[in-house]
Amino acid sequence: MVIPERCVIAKNGSDTKLELRVMQVLVCLLERAGRPVSRDELIREVWRGGQVSDNAINRIIAQLRSALGDDARSQQVIQTVPKVGYLLIAEVEPLEGQVITPSDLTHSSEVPNAAAPVAPIDIEDNQQRSSSTMSPDIKPVPAQPKPAQLKPGRLILATYALVGVLLSLLAFIVWDTLTQSDKSKAEPVQDNIASLLPLTSLEGQEVDPVLSPDGKKLAFAFRDLKAKEWRVLLQDLTTGQVSLADNSPTAYNQRYPAWSDDGGHLAYLNFDGKGRCELILLDLLTRNAKVVSQCDKATQSSALAIRGQELYFVDSDGVEDFKKIYQVNLNTLKKEQLSRPHSIGRGDYGLSLSPDKSQMAVLRNLSWFDTQLMVFNFSTGEWRQVLKVGYPLKSIAWSADGKGLIYRAEEGQLHRFDLDTKDRVRLTKILQEINSPRSNSKGQTVAVVGELMEEELWHWSAPGNTKPEPWVSSSRRDYRGAISPDGTLTAFVSNRTGLPQIWLRQLKGEEIKLTHFDRFSFIDELIFSPNGKLLAGTINGAAFTLDIAKSAIHFIPGRTSVRNISFGMNDDELVLFSSEAGKRQLQLVDMRTGKTLNLLAENGFSGKFDRASGEFFYSKMNSSGIWSLTQGVETQVTDKVTPLFSGGWHVAQGKIWYLKGDEGTTKLMELDVNNDKEFAHPIQITNVSMNTLSMTNNNQVLLSVLANANTDIFLVN
Repeated sequence: MVIPERCVIAKNGSDTKLELRVMQVLVCLLERAGRPVSRDELIREVWRGGQVSDNAINRIIAQLRSALGDDARSQQVIQTVPKVGYLLIAEVEPLEGQVITPSDLTHSSEVPNAAAPVAPIDIEDNQQRSSSTMSPDIKPVPAQPKPAQLKPGRLILATYALVGVLLSLLAFIVWDTLTQSDKSKAEPVQDNIASLLPLTSLEGQEVDPVLSPDGKKLAFAFRDLKAKEWRVLLQDLTTGQVSLADNSPTAYNQRYPAWSDDGGHLAYLNFDGKGRCELILLDLLTRNAKVVSQCDKATQSSALAIRGQELYFVDSDGVEDFKKIYQVNLNTLKKEQLSRPHSIGRGDYGLSLSPDKSQMAVLRNLSWFDTQLMVFNFSTGEWRQVLKVGYPLKSIAWSADGKGLIYRAEEGQLHRFDLDTKDRVRLTKILQEINSPRSNSKGQTVAVVGELMEEELWHWSAPGNTKPEPWVSSSRRDYRGAISPDGTLTAFVSNRTGLPQIWLRQLKGEEIKLTHFDRFSFIDELIFSPNGKLLAGTINGAAFTLDIAKSAIHFIPGRTSVRNISFGMNDDELVLFSSEAGKRQLQLVDMRTGKTLNLLAENGFSGKFDRASGEFFYSKMNSSGIWSLTQGVETQVTDKVTPLFSGGWHVAQGKIWYLKGDEGTTKLMELDVNNDKEFAHPIQITNVSMNTLSMTNNNQVLLSVLANANTDIFLVN
């Protein structure tokens, strides 16, 4: 059974998830079942005429055959027609069932719009990523019955998933109906939808795009899906030819290319992620590269920019230091600071020059969640604050007339903000996330379509005796998973409807959206109460509980900057790491009033109670291992592991469970706190996240699985 909406093929009781591009090819073949489809037609329909290698198409056809139980020898589903293309020879049968109609696009079990607080948090967090199944605001849909075992060469097509979705997968058309409920009510926008022209289609990840001043060449960073290092590539948009910008022995990891005014030079960041960071200026005619400045190893800039003989970039004096904008003269190599003084946040981290290069747009971090868009005028030296958004941005671009800024809005689409009128216009409405807009001196904007990482949840019913199976997945990210103590409910965060929301999966597969935030919210650390009636976690750093039966969120009073939440010995108590008033400590608090009931550990960071014994186990901020607290006495239990985040370990019945990476494999470790002995349960899947581990009372396990995903670069016309 082919379900295009979920990018899934269901067969013999199991689901196989496909990349979006692979599903697009399958849908293209399904639409033309019974007649050959040439490679040129596939490129025209799926890649919209972009440059595509034969190896890329061969790889996708091989993936389809594997997912469909076909192979190149028997060819009972997809047949290769020599010198022509591919022919879908399988019998295609539409699945009879309910077709989703506009009247179904409602939801009766949502939390009313809750104002998610915005609070600073000073603990660095890992990046989060992932996927999804249901259309937004759809009433809970019963899980599809397992398809009967199919005869070779016979496909069942889920027609309900094709309605309003098939063309979306093929052409990225508007998903406005699907995300209507998630539009920000605080930021009314008009639509002036631009066309998207694909520029790249390599098998890997293309990021940091920027067009040359004449718009004829594209520079971008690229890496293979299995690679760690990035390389700056150049693509001639006339011929489609792609080449390495710099292939010298000193080119080890390259990001953030920027063109000189005449298009004859390219600047980029060259670093190894350890201790070496350099700003390189490459002469594209001679291919000579020179170092124009050293930079801190912790530097993370979303863009470089060249204005005449001045190169602008972001640098800092270490991880804890404010990031500042500097300028270095390409002739004298003199370096000067441009940013004005900082007082909050982490400083300036992104920049973009206006088409006439008279102004520079700057991204300034105000807190973990807030970004201030600012504009610097070179002639007057004045800074102007123009727009504040409650989420992190990756980059900023200018409109062609120099009067507007283009940025990624909360729902993952591009918006244009008019500097004079303050009006907002939405430029894109596509099925996928679109990010990292950048513009050249002509005001031509390119952006990245897709997310770097996919994430989905897997269920492991019996560690050591079975293999984990897919549990929650979709075309977007599904992450921060938690399973209830009895195993009947799974809570998770997903951006499948645009903004991150909390979802609930029931045992039979029904999925319900529990929250309905109309602003971007950083949702973290979901955990069920021991009785399974409550969820706890943080939203923008603020502690909350969610009553599942009543669909009601309660923010814990006064707890706006916390981490590492777990439940205490009673269901109305929470353990949390608090950094209020500069004090960092593990506290036991009353979830109704927010009052501190007990100071558990002055220097503790992540802690959990074992309800069977009443012992409290925790990690320390500046010490390795796990410690216990019994009647006020502190004892080190083990030095084998140091849990950093509450979502990555589990305590119950005198056992501590955690994940351990070992030479490319991941193991679930079972530690007996009485004798410090460990037992390893090998996990027979790859790419397991070390930050998500949730378990039931009978030791069923919920895991998170990560994978690099393809991204492509599009021109926004």
